[in-house]
Amino acid sequence: MEVAKGGYREDLKQYFRSKMEANIARYYRYIREFYIYEYKEFEFKIIKRGQRYYKPDFYLPASDSWVEVKGGYLRSQDKTKLERFKIYYPEEFARLRFIIPDKYARDKSNGEMIKFLCEDLGIDFEEIISYKEIEKYGGLVPGWE
Repeated sequence: MEVAKGGYREDLKQYFRSKMEANIARYYRYIREFYIYEYKEFEFKIIKRGQRYYKPDFYLPASDSWVEVKGGYLRSQDKTKLERFKIYYPEEFARLRFIIPDKYARDKSNGEMIKFLCEDLGIDFEEIISYKEIEKYGGLVPGWE
């Protein structure tokens, strides 16, 4: 599954960092879930070097929740930002949901991602959303890539 390919999406009238993010935006439109893409950037004011900011991919006002879309693997910078977000913004972190390519995949990178999310960040496995499930709607959603 190709998840990269950032660029402007004419149908959404917006730039997205990946095909996966663009398709999730299309899915939200399809189910009439209002979203704001990259709505807010959180600053880790005490941190002077390294990962000082974090910007969740989507904000869903109706549920007052954040959504982070992760591709096939987590870079060390991503882990650091998420760990700091949990420490410095615990109330916001509690409303953060994750979408990953396939939470049931049996490959090493997926296993490492699940381990980090569940063990290091304390995310309930059942709360992780599998893009593979959303992808089933691709044939119904206009503009799906």
